[in-house]
Amino acid sequence: MKHYKTEAVVIRAKDSGNGDKLMILFSKDQGKIKAMAHGVAKPTSRKRGAVQLFSHSRFLISKGRELDTISQGELIEIFPFLWNNLERFAQASYLAELVDAFTPEGEPNSRIFTMLLKTLHRLADSDGELLTRVFEIRLLTLSGFRPVLEHCANCQGQITGQIVFSPGLGGILCEKCREVDSKAIQLNRGALENMKLYLTWSIEKLHRVKNDPTTGNQIKQALQSYIRYTLERKLKSTDYALLLI
Repeated sequence: MKHYKTEAVVIRAKDSGNGDKLMILFSKDQGKIKAMAHGVAKPTSRKRGAVQLFSHSRFLISKGRELDTISQGELIEIFPFLWNNLERFAQASYLAELVDAFTPEGEPNSRIFTMLLKTLHRLADSDGELLTRVFEIRLLTLSGFRPVLEHCANCQGQITGQIVFSPGLGGILCEKCREVDSKAIQLNRGALENMKLYLTWSIEKLHRVKNDPTTGNQIKQALQSYIRYTLERKLKSTDYALLLI
Protein backbone atom coordinates (compact mmCIF):
# COMPACT_ATOMS: atom_id res chain seq x y z
CA MET A 1 0.00 0.00 0.00
CA LYS A 2 1.46 3.35 -1.00
CA HIS A 3 1.48 6.39 1.27
CA TYR A 4 1.84 10.06 0.47
CA LYS A 5 2.22 13.21 2.52
CA THR A 6 0.37 16.41 1.75
CA GLU A 7 -0.63 19.77 3.20
CA ALA A 8 -4.34 20.51 2.86
CA VAL A 9 -7.39 22.45 4.02
CA VAL A 10 -10.46 20.46 5.08
CA ILE A 11 -13.31 21.69 2.89
CA ARG A 12 -15.92 19.04 3.76
CA ALA A 13 -16.46 16.37 6.40
CA LYS A 14 -19.33 13.90 6.54
CA ASP A 15 -20.08 11.43 9.35
CA SER A 16 -19.99 7.82 8.14
CA GLY A 17 -20.84 6.00 11.37
CA ASN A 18 -18.66 4.28 13.99
CA GLY A 19 -16.72 7.50 14.51
CA ASP A 20 -15.55 7.56 10.89
CA LYS A 21 -15.71 10.59 8.61
CA LEU A 22 -15.54 10.95 4.84
CA MET A 23 -13.23 13.89 4.22
CA ILE A 24 -12.84 16.21 1.25
CA LEU A 25 -9.47 17.95 1.38
CA PHE A 26 -7.98 20.54 -0.89
CA SER A 27 -4.27 19.90 -1.05
CA LYS A 28 -1.40 22.15 -2.04
CA ASP A 29 0.22 19.55 -4.31
CA GLN A 30 -2.49 16.95 -4.93
CA GLY A 31 -5.58 19.06 -5.58
CA LYS A 32 -8.89 17.75 -4.26
CA ILE A 33 -8.69 14.52 -2.28
CA LYS A 34 -11.50 12.30 -1.05
CA ALA A 35 -10.39 10.15 1.87
CA MET A 36 -11.80 8.23 4.84
CA ALA A 37 -10.69 9.13 8.35
CA HIS A 38 -11.44 6.20 10.66
CA GLY A 39 -12.43 6.84 14.26
CA VAL A 40 -11.76 10.58 14.17
CA ALA A 41 -15.08 11.51 15.76
CA LYS A 42 -14.09 9.64 18.93
CA PRO A 43 -12.77 11.85 21.77
CA THR A 44 -9.57 9.78 22.01
CA SER A 45 -8.61 10.18 18.34
CA ARG A 46 -5.21 11.83 17.78
CA LYS A 47 -6.34 13.00 14.35
CA ARG A 48 -9.45 14.78 15.62
CA GLY A 49 -8.08 18.33 15.54
CA ALA A 50 -6.46 17.90 12.13
CA VAL A 51 -9.70 16.87 10.42
CA GLN A 52 -12.02 19.60 11.70
CA LEU A 53 -13.77 21.64 9.01
CA PHE A 54 -11.53 24.46 7.65
CA SER A 55 -8.46 23.08 9.46
CA HIS A 56 -5.12 23.56 7.72
CA SER A 57 -3.17 20.37 8.38
CA ARG A 58 -0.46 17.98 7.24
CA PHE A 59 -1.63 14.49 6.40
CA LEU A 60 -0.15 11.07 5.78
CA ILE A 61 -2.58 9.31 3.47
CA SER A 62 -2.72 5.68 2.37
CA LYS A 63 -3.60 5.14 -1.25
CA GLY A 64 -6.58 2.81 -1.73
CA ARG A 65 -8.13 1.16 -4.77
CA GLU A 66 -11.36 3.15 -4.51
CA LEU A 67 -10.89 5.45 -1.52
CA ASP A 68 -7.80 6.75 0.23
CA THR A 69 -7.42 6.61 4.02
CA ILE A 70 -6.01 9.27 6.34
CA SER A 71 -3.37 7.50 8.44
CA GLN A 72 -2.01 10.50 10.33
CA GLY A 73 -2.92 14.14 10.72
CA GLU A 74 -0.97 17.05 12.20
CA LEU A 75 -2.78 20.35 12.72
CA ILE A 76 -0.97 23.41 11.36
CA GLU A 77 -3.63 25.97 12.18
CA ILE A 78 -7.32 26.30 12.86
CA PHE A 79 -9.55 29.35 12.50
CA PRO A 80 -11.50 29.65 15.78
CA PHE A 81 -13.13 32.94 14.78
CA LEU A 82 -15.08 31.06 12.10
CA TRP A 83 -16.79 28.96 14.76
CA ASN A 84 -17.59 31.97 16.94
CA ASN A 85 -19.25 34.04 14.20
CA LEU A 86 -22.16 32.61 12.19
CA GLU A 87 -21.71 35.07 9.35
CA ARG A 88 -18.02 34.22 8.96
CA PHE A 89 -18.80 30.51 9.23
CA ALA A 90 -21.38 30.82 6.44
CA GLN A 91 -18.91 32.71 4.24
CA ALA A 92 -16.17 30.12 4.81
CA SER A 93 -18.65 27.31 4.09
CA TYR A 94 -19.55 28.96 0.80
CA LEU A 95 -15.89 29.35 -0.21
CA ALA A 96 -15.23 25.71 0.61
CA GLU A 97 -18.27 24.57 -1.38
CA LEU A 98 -17.15 26.68 -4.34
CA VAL A 99 -13.72 25.01 -4.32
CA ASP A 100 -15.34 21.58 -4.07
CA ALA A 101 -17.71 22.37 -6.96
CA PHE A 102 -15.13 23.83 -9.35
CA THR A 103 -12.19 21.48 -8.82
CA PRO A 104 -11.89 17.88 -10.05
CA GLU A 105 -10.17 15.26 -7.90
CA GLY A 106 -6.45 14.82 -8.30
CA GLU A 107 -5.68 17.96 -10.30
CA PRO A 108 -3.24 20.17 -8.35
CA ASN A 109 -3.77 23.93 -8.36
CA SER A 110 -1.48 25.64 -5.88
CA ARG A 111 -2.93 29.06 -6.72
CA ILE A 112 -6.41 28.00 -5.59
CA PHE A 113 -4.94 26.47 -2.43
CA THR A 114 -3.03 29.66 -1.60
CA MET A 115 -6.07 31.84 -2.36
CA LEU A 116 -8.33 29.73 -0.12
CA LEU A 117 -5.89 29.80 2.77
CA LYS A 118 -5.22 33.54 2.43
CA THR A 119 -8.96 34.30 2.27
CA LEU A 120 -9.68 32.25 5.38
CA HIS A 121 -7.04 34.29 7.21
CA ARG A 122 -8.45 37.60 5.95
CA LEU A 123 -12.00 36.75 7.04
CA ALA A 124 -10.90 37.47 10.61
CA ASP A 125 -10.65 41.22 10.12
CA SER A 126 -11.77 42.17 6.60
CA ASP A 127 -15.01 42.81 4.73
CA GLY A 128 -16.39 39.29 4.25
CA GLU A 129 -18.71 40.26 1.40
CA LEU A 130 -15.89 41.89 -0.54
CA LEU A 131 -13.58 38.90 0.04
CA THR A 132 -16.32 36.55 -1.15
CA ARG A 133 -16.84 38.46 -4.40
CA VAL A 134 -13.08 38.55 -5.03
CA PHE A 135 -12.83 34.82 -4.33
CA GLU A 136 -15.71 34.06 -6.71
CA ILE A 137 -14.29 35.92 -9.68
CA ARG A 138 -10.75 34.66 -9.14
CA LEU A 139 -11.87 31.06 -8.70
CA LEU A 140 -13.89 31.34 -11.93
CA THR A 141 -10.76 32.62 -13.65
CA LEU A 142 -8.44 29.93 -12.25
CA SER A 143 -10.99 27.28 -13.25
CA GLY A 144 -11.14 28.46 -16.86
CA PHE A 145 -14.39 30.42 -16.64
CA ARG A 146 -13.11 33.98 -16.48
CA PRO A 147 -15.97 36.39 -17.27
CA VAL A 148 -15.50 38.68 -20.28
CA LEU A 149 -15.18 42.23 -18.92
CA GLU A 150 -13.10 44.11 -21.50
CA HIS A 151 -15.43 43.96 -24.49
CA CYS A 152 -18.86 42.69 -25.47
CA ALA A 153 -19.10 38.92 -24.96
CA ASN A 154 -21.44 38.67 -27.96
CA CYS A 155 -20.02 40.92 -30.70
CA GLN A 156 -16.56 41.57 -29.19
CA GLY A 157 -17.14 45.27 -29.75
CA GLN A 158 -16.36 48.15 -27.45
CA ILE A 159 -18.61 48.81 -24.48
CA THR A 160 -20.71 51.93 -24.84
CA GLY A 161 -23.89 53.11 -23.20
CA GLN A 162 -25.71 50.96 -20.66
CA ILE A 163 -24.04 47.71 -19.58
CA VAL A 164 -25.53 44.34 -18.74
CA PHE A 165 -23.94 41.04 -17.67
CA SER A 166 -25.05 37.84 -19.38
CA PRO A 167 -24.58 34.62 -17.34
CA GLY A 168 -25.29 32.55 -20.45
CA LEU A 169 -22.68 34.31 -22.59
CA GLY A 170 -20.21 34.65 -19.74
CA GLY A 171 -19.65 38.38 -19.70
CA ILE A 172 -20.83 41.90 -20.34
CA LEU A 173 -22.92 42.95 -23.32
CA CYS A 174 -22.88 46.27 -25.10
CA GLU A 175 -25.99 48.38 -25.53
CA LYS A 176 -26.51 46.99 -29.04
CA CYS A 177 -26.41 43.35 -27.86
CA ARG A 178 -28.18 43.64 -24.51
CA GLU A 179 -31.42 42.22 -25.94
CA VAL A 180 -29.64 38.97 -26.90
CA ASP A 181 -30.07 37.71 -23.31
CA SER A 182 -33.37 38.51 -21.64
CA LYS A 183 -31.92 37.34 -18.29
CA ALA A 184 -28.94 39.70 -18.45
CA ILE A 185 -28.24 41.66 -15.27
CA GLN A 186 -27.92 45.43 -15.15
CA LEU A 187 -24.44 46.71 -14.26
CA ASN A 188 -23.37 50.28 -13.67
CA ARG A 189 -19.93 51.42 -14.77
CA GLY A 190 -18.64 51.28 -11.18
CA ALA A 191 -19.61 47.62 -10.86
CA LEU A 192 -17.75 46.75 -14.05
CA GLU A 193 -14.60 48.62 -13.03
CA ASN A 194 -14.62 47.08 -9.54
CA MET A 195 -14.90 43.57 -10.99
CA LYS A 196 -11.77 44.31 -13.02
CA LEU A 197 -9.99 45.48 -9.86
CA TYR A 198 -10.99 42.24 -8.10
CA LEU A 199 -8.95 40.38 -10.70
CA THR A 200 -5.83 42.54 -10.58
CA TRP A 201 -5.36 44.10 -7.15
CA SER A 202 -3.78 42.20 -4.27
CA ILE A 203 -6.08 41.16 -1.43
CA GLU A 204 -4.12 43.52 0.85
CA LYS A 205 -5.09 46.53 -1.33
CA LEU A 206 -8.73 45.63 -1.90
CA HIS A 207 -9.97 47.43 1.21
CA ARG A 208 -9.57 50.61 -0.87
CA VAL A 209 -12.34 49.49 -3.24
CA LYS A 210 -15.57 51.27 -2.42
CA ASN A 211 -18.93 49.71 -3.26
CA ASP A 212 -22.19 51.49 -2.62
CA PRO A 213 -25.10 49.09 -1.90
CA THR A 214 -26.37 49.17 -5.50
CA THR A 215 -22.95 48.44 -6.99
CA GLY A 216 -22.26 45.68 -4.47
CA ASN A 217 -25.60 44.00 -5.14
CA GLN A 218 -25.11 44.16 -8.91
CA ILE A 219 -21.71 42.47 -8.66
CA LYS A 220 -23.08 39.80 -6.32
CA GLN A 221 -26.05 39.07 -8.57
CA ALA A 222 -23.89 38.91 -11.70
CA LEU A 223 -21.25 36.57 -10.25
CA GLN A 224 -23.64 34.25 -8.44
CA SER A 225 -25.91 33.99 -11.48
CA TYR A 226 -22.87 33.12 -13.60
CA ILE A 227 -21.76 30.51 -11.05
CA ARG A 228 -25.23 28.90 -11.04
CA TYR A 229 -25.26 28.87 -14.84
CA THR A 230 -21.78 27.36 -15.04
CA LEU A 231 -22.42 24.66 -12.43
CA GLU A 232 -26.03 24.10 -13.56
CA ARG A 233 -27.13 24.09 -9.93
CA LYS A 234 -27.43 26.26 -6.86
CA LEU A 235 -24.94 25.81 -4.04
CA LYS A 236 -26.39 24.66 -0.71
CA SER A 237 -24.38 27.12 1.38
CA THR A 238 -26.00 30.11 -0.32
CA ASP A 239 -29.30 29.19 1.33
CA TYR A 240 -27.59 29.01 4.73
CA ALA A 241 -26.00 32.41 4.20
CA LEU A 242 -29.37 33.98 3.34
CA LEU A 243 -30.70 32.97 6.77
CA LEU A 244 -28.11 35.24 8.37
CA ILE A 245 -29.10 38.39 6.47
